[in-house]
Amino acid sequence: MASRTISGVSVKAITAALPSGTIGEAEFAAIYGEREVARIVRGTGIGSIRTAAGMGTSDLIVAAAAHLMRGWKIAAGEIDGLIVVTQTPDDWSPGCAYAVHDRLGLPTDCFVVDVNAGCAGYVSGLIQAASLVASGACRNVLLCTGDINTRLVDDQDHQVRMLFGDAASATLITAGDETLHFVSGADGSGRSLLGVNLQYEKDGERTGTIRCLKMDGAAVMSFALRRVPEAIDTLLKSQDKGLDDVGLFALHQPNRFILDYIRNRLGVSPERLPVDVDGIGNTNSTSIPLLLSRRHEEDGDARRSVVMCGFGVGLAWGALLADLSKTRVLAPVEVEMDVA
Repeated sequence: MASRTISGVSVKAITAALPSGTIGEAEFAAIYGEREVARIVRGTGIGSIRTAAGMGTSDLIVAAAAHLMRGWKIAAGEIDGLIVVTQTPDDWSPGCAYAVHDRLGLPTDCFVVDVNAGCAGYVSGLIQAASLVASGACRNVLLCTGDINTRLVDDQDHQVRMLFGDAASATLITAGDETLHFVSGADGSGRSLLGVNLQYEKDGERTGTIRCLKMDGAAVMSFALRRVPEAIDTLLKSQDKGLDDVGLFALHQPNRFILDYIRNRLGVSPERLPVDVDGIGNTNSTSIPLLLSRRHEEDGDARRSVVMCGFGVGLAWGALLADLSKTRVLAPVEVEMDVA
C-alpha cells in the first residue's frame, strides 16, 4: 500500500443524524428466542439498533446536512460540491444525491455525485471531497453518508438482522492549510463475501430484484483483522509516527468483538480506540462520523491527530490521518419517525 497526501484543505464541521426508532433485545427475543439473542449481544456488544422505518435515506441525510449548515452558518448558495455516499438509495436513478441537492436548495452549478460505497465509504468520500477542493474545482464540498440498512437485511437471518442500524452524516470540507495523509486498498475477489446482489429479470413493469444483504461473517472478520492493522501501520510509518502519536483511532464500527481484537492487536487503550455500537448498530459508511459526532464534547486537543479507518464491502479498506482539532463537531440530531 502506498501512502498519499492531499494538502490545502480543511475539515470544517462534522455531524450526524439518528432516527428515533429502536429495536431492542425484547423485540428480537420475541422473534429469535432469548438464548440466541443473548448470545449474539454478548459477542457483538449490540443490544439494540436504530431503525428508520417509514423514512427514506434522503430524509436522514437532509436532516444531518441541514443540522450542519445551521450549526456552521453556511448558506446553501455557498456549497458548490455535494458527494452522497450510500448503498440504499431511495431510487435507482437518478440517485440519492439529486434529491438531497433539491431539498437543501443547493445551486444549479453545484457539482453533484452519488458514490456507491459501504463501510470504507466515509474515508473514500473524504479523499474525493478533499481532492475536489485541493484541485480548485470546488470551494465548499458537502460530504454526506447515509443508509437505511434495516430495509436490506433478511429478517429471518438474525446474525445480520441484529447487527445493522440506520443513520446519516454530513461533513463540510473547504480550502485551508491542513493536510490529509491516507492509504487505501481493494480486493474485488472478495466482493461476494459481503454485499447485496442485484438480479435483472423483466417481469411486467419490474426489471429486477434486489436481494437481501448477505455476509460471510468469518471471512469478513478475517479480512478486517488482517487489513486494518496493516493499513494503520503503513499509514503511520509513512509519516514517521507511532501509535503513541495518535490521540484517537476512529474506526468503522462493525461490532465490539472485531474492534476489541484490533485494539488489543495494536495495544492501545479503549479511550483511544472507542467502541460505540450498542444502541446504534453497524451504520455502514456513517459509523466513523457518527462516532465523532457522539463524542462532540471532547476537547479539540483530543482530535489533534486522528486516524480514521473504514473497511468492509468490496472488499475495501482505507485509513486516513487528519488533524481535527479545529473541526467543529456537532452532536447528532435525532429524527422523529413518521408514525402516520
